[in-house]
Amino acid sequence: MNRRNLLQSSAMLLLSAGLPISALARSRSGSFWGKDGPGVQLYALEPDLKRDLDGTLAKVAALGIRSVEIASMHGRTPARMRAALDKAGLRCHSVHVAASSSVPGASGLTFDDLGRLGDDLGTLGASDAVLPLFQTPKGAAWGEPIPFVALVRPGPPAIGADRYARMADFLNQAGAVLKAKGIAIGYHNHNFELAPLGDKTGLQILIEKTDPAIVRFEIDTGWIAAAGQDPVAWLQRYPGRFKQMHVKDIKASTLPNFHLRQDPTEVGSGKMDWPRILPAALALGVQRFFVEQDPPFAGPRIDAITKSMAYLSTLSVAR
Repeated sequence: MNRRNLLQSSAMLLLSAGLPISALARSRSGSFWGKDGPGVQLYALEPDLKRDLDGTLAKVAALGIRSVEIASMHGRTPARMRAALDKAGLRCHSVHVAASSSVPGASGLTFDDLGRLGDDLGTLGASDAVLPLFQTPKGAAWGEPIPFVALVRPGPPAIGADRYARMADFLNQAGAVLKAKGIAIGYHNHNFELAPLGDKTGLQILIEKTDPAIVRFEIDTGWIAAAGQDPVAWLQRYPGRFKQMHVKDIKASTLPNFHLRQDPTEVGSGKMDWPRILPAALALGVQRFFVEQDPPFAGPRIDAITKSMAYLSTLSVAR
């Protein structure tokens, strides 16, 4: 058994004995990514939350997790969702928000009414509103909506440079309104934004055409790697622009692509070099970390999160 597997197995044993991640992390490294420790993006547990919101949140909290990012309201009002989080001892720092209710499949919070969005995020206690995917609302300013199937189909990029420039304008304008309410706007990447568009990529256009004082970015390490690129190189290219990170691992079997394809796995079980990535992220401005995993899962989703958190607890990453 190699050192990584030995450390991970030891951490899993401590977890099963009832020692939470937060305590284990502090015992090994002192200050560990701030007072809340690494959090979790609840998208990884969406089916479980849909079946049993309170029970699943309790399982998350039992791992010692204190910080979460929300991907869905599951039919709850912000007040009811806040009550469920408070009951579990969890704090929502960040929320994934749809561009508009006119986006196919959009539900929950949207950017349609920025005043209401600011109030809803305030109720949740969140400080960040993140656009989780390039989404084009209906309307003449956007042109024809881009169907999701176009993003997963091999071929030329489905989104052109002009669309990314318009999305940058949208983020600047909405972000200016939300900033006045104490909310930061952000954008979360996948891998299709890394497809070359001449001498730029979509992600470069978004970063370079948005105001650094207004628009933040959430780097998804797994999707960066799925495009065959290095998360650290992106952090170094744009220091201070990425304020949040999805800590996501992928298997070495993932072939580089720009079409939303990856072979997911638990953090520490894939190809990602976390002892290199995480210190670089801390040094280059990332302030908050959320563990995430995309389907398919080999077993229960909560077990995958437990395994990922157990691995992270073996690392000594201090601010």
